Amino acid sequence: MSRKPPPEADSVALIRRALGMCRMMSGWPDDVLDELAAIARLGRYDKRTPIMVGDRARREVLVVASGRLEVEGVDASGVRFVLSMHGPGEIVSLVRLLKNIRFVYDFQAHEGTTIVFLPGDPLLAILDAHPLLWRDVCMLMLSRLHEQIATQQRRALGHTANHVADALVQLALAHGQAVEGGSALSLRISQSDLAAMLAMSRQTVNKELRVLAHSGVIDAAYGRITVQDLDALRRVAEGRPLRSG
Repeated sequence: MSRKPPPEADSVALIRRALGMCRMMSGWPDDVLDELAAIARLGRYDKRTPIMVGDRARREVLVVASGRLEVEGVDASGVRFVLSMHGPGEIVSLVRLLKNIRFVYDFQAHEGTTIVFLPGDPLLAILDAHPLLWRDVCMLMLSRLHEQIATQQRRALGHTANHVADALVQLALAHGQAVEGGSALSLRISQSDLAAMLAMSRQTVNKELRVLAHSGVIDAAYGRITVQDLDALRRVAEGRPLRSG
């Protein structure tokens, strides 16, 4: 009968699996991933638990092993806003590889979440030892920059309904879970969180969600939004009629 591996072995295996899921690292050699696993540490957080609280300046890159991670902040009037949300395999805060940068955002577990932390200087040393890997870092950052610009353009030209629909499209593509027996995509997100992502009031978001639900595009329940028709939601996001013709 095989013995259960010690907790340390479980953690190393989880770290290694999370790194292997990361899009940026998907083509990296196994020996490099082993080097990264050797410098990494693991953190487990309950729902709504702040991460790296009181230590914004810590230079660590985060990889989501499971759950959902929010990048958030508070504006000048004290209102919370959500910059982005990240799921398993996503790498977050590569900008923390830079030195002497003041960070004004925080991290929070959206649900029960496990995070792999990669310390900045050791990570830089590994990248410098394997210079070709910097290409993958650059390509990921360029891709994210393009997505941010495209999102800003869409939202600058649209109205409130377009903004809400566009946010739901992006969330569904990134984090939607297929509903058994159909093409619907389920999102574990509250209306308050969605409002924080859009810098809108919860009442405004609720109004737009009710319109989408009445049209059969989504179904909104407590803590969850189900996208019933992704193509129709895209049309709303782009300012096109729900039905062609």
